Amino acid sequence: MPFHRITDPARLHALLDAIMLIEIDADLSELLALIVRTASELVGAKYGALGVVGSDGVTLSRFVTFGVDDGTRERIGADPHGRGVLGETILGAAPVRVDDLAHHAGTAGFPEHHPVMHNFLGVPVTSGDGHVFGNLYLTDRADGQPFAEDDEVLVEAFGRAAGLVIDQATLRHHLRELTLSEERERLARDLHDTVIQRLFGVGLALQITLGSDLTGADHDRINRAVDELDTTIHEIRTTIFEIDQDDVDGANLAQRLRAMSDEVAMRLGIKVTLRLPLESDLSVSTRCARHTLQALREVLSNVARHAHASEADVEIAIDGTNLVLSVRDNGVGFAVPVGPGRGLRNLRSRARELGGDCTIDSGPGRGTLVRWTAHRLD
Repeated sequence: MPFHRITDPARLHALLDAIMLIEIDADLSELLALIVRTASELVGAKYGALGVVGSDGVTLSRFVTFGVDDGTRERIGADPHGRGVLGETILGAAPVRVDDLAHHAGTAGFPEHHPVMHNFLGVPVTSGDGHVFGNLYLTDRADGQPFAEDDEVLVEAFGRAAGLVIDQATLRHHLRELTLSEERERLARDLHDTVIQRLFGVGLALQITLGSDLTGADHDRINRAVDELDTTIHEIRTTIFEIDQDDVDGANLAQRLRAMSDEVAMRLGIKVTLRLPLESDLSVSTRCARHTLQALREVLSNVARHAHASEADVEIAIDGTNLVLSVRDNGVGFAVPVGPGRGLRNLRSRARELGGDCTIDSGPGRGTLVRWTAHRLD
């Protein structure tokens, strides 16, 4: 990975700052503009662009620029299609560096009103599955010097990180729009198999860099970045847990509750102790079973996100015509009453749909008890 080739602590600092800057929850258009601007500033380029490669793999379907004002872009006219030196970067799927565009054989020339550009650096932006999403094109360093190999290495590393961020933004967009369970399951797998693995890779690259000749402050800075990656991985795992869909009915509720307990331990690192009545006594409607499982999922998600707990005790009991779900964690707790958070509203809404309610007992330093009830035959 190109991270290994960055030996200058100042440039490594700049790269880390640039990566953190683009880690935002923004729509794709805003994110692409931020990536172009950040890449340009990273190496002091006067002009920058991100060309998104079209479905044919050889032309540009989108062209996001930095350093060229809207009036100039309007006078230039249509966006480039990916010919000349831009096309070299597309076809080669590798960095291209040109010291003097005027004497480069692949230069296609500039249209009327286009700023004259002298030197060039192009690097791919690769998505998590290895597909080239697009290319970063940078021209004319502010100091007038051509781009150096160090610039290429720096932008190549940033391009790989940008590909990861674009992956995340694309997945978030899909998660907001898609509701079919099959798509949700597929996206959960993508988050786990693609995004988490790339985060691991970036973290490993930064940890390898710790072996370089760096100052104590440099080590602290990289360690903080690794900690941020670990936190992000935990958040993604929690999100995967939340979006999973459950095929449950009254007959297999006990089986799905046991599976969820194992899932929490595997994905979120929380030990769950589950107590159930005899399966012959656990007679509930399909509607109650589905709401119960989703209520438990919401409670355990809140435990993972907010409680800093290592253990949770889950008990399902039958009280006459009611099912009672109790979840107690050993986390940090909080002062009650709690505010009108979405999680509590969802839990109460689910319970009241089935003639029940949801109460919370907590306090700083003593964990939290959530008690959720529902009419089991509704």
